[in-house]
Amino acid sequence: MLKKKIDNKNKTGVMVGYIHCSSDVVAVETGWNITPQAMAKLLQDRYSDKETAIQLVDSPVLVPVFKKEDYEYVDGFGGVLESNVNFYEENIRTHVGHLFLFMKGAWQYSDNGIHWDPISVVFKDNSGVSFEGVRDALVGVA
Repeated sequence: MLKKKIDNKNKTGVMVGYIHCSSDVVAVETGWNITPQAMAKLLQDRYSDKETAIQLVDSPVLVPVFKKEDYEYVDGFGGVLESNVNFYEENIRTHVGHLFLFMKGAWQYSDNGIHWDPISVVFKDNSGVSFEGVRDALVGVA
């Protein structure tokens, strides 16, 4: 029986993570009510290298409402998103639709848990806005 395609784009939850030296992914679900576009802008402008990415995820800045430190590499983290082909169903967070992961030296984005693209490709920023402080992320920058 064919399952109906699951559309994660209408889900508002956002998770942010990095690959730990053991190849597991450490990630948090942010408590911020923030668009993926604004999150991408914040990550690219303020946390653009691995050191600051780790500091961000391991700090209270994103107001984490959930944290997991042992997602089984990228595939296990991708399993957070609900899909018809998910080998990590125990990782599903049904309200999360956007994943950001620092890997390959840059922030990557996925809305399906399988395909990952650099945020600089997915989110073109023509706003002219720059984040002078983390608190600016809460202001509408969509």
